[in-house]
Amino acid sequence: MRWQQIVVLAGFALAAAAAGAEEASLEDFNGSWQGTELRIGGDHQGLELTPEDLDVQIGSAGAGFQVSWTGLSRQPTGGLAPQRSEARFTRTERPGVYAFDPGDTSLLARLFADPATGNPLQGETLLWARLAGPTLTVYSLAIALDGRFDLDRYARTLRDGGIDVHYTRRMENDRVVTIEGRVEGKGG
Repeated sequence: MRWQQIVVLAGFALAAAAAGAEEASLEDFNGSWQGTELRIGGDHQGLELTPEDLDVQIGSAGAGFQVSWTGLSRQPTGGLAPQRSEARFTRTERPGVYAFDPGDTSLLARLFADPATGNPLQGETLLWARLAGPTLTVYSLAIALDGRFDLDRYARTLRDGGIDVHYTRRMENDRVVTIEGRVEGKGG
């Protein structure tokens, strides 16, 4: 083998090792995380939050995980307000993709209903999650009766012993709200 081939192979090996080091498992996110930093941007219309609004609890649940966090809800005035949210997700056939699991439902519903098919056009919120590299992202799509939409993206990235949080809400007319911050393990 020529030295150029060895260098190229070594480079591929290092890149593969670095990519593997960046991979995370759901268990890496488990725990109670407390907000320590917060920045709000975009069209937030005076939304007031504190770092504690980034607090999140993530834990194992069957073949997936459950998460409890503060999200944003649309108010009748058109503004946004914090609202506590909880969801449970289960594995799908797609690697790294998790479907919303409504939890304990009747046997009939479990046999014939797919928890991933919340229909936003029927007033239901479509939730799903994705684990890619060191980032766990939860998505939410809701459509109001008048056709207005809210698309939320909660990305949580493991970094330096904590989690960097990047939240984006997209609404009709290209309104975008961004919230960024950091959470650390409670008690640590």
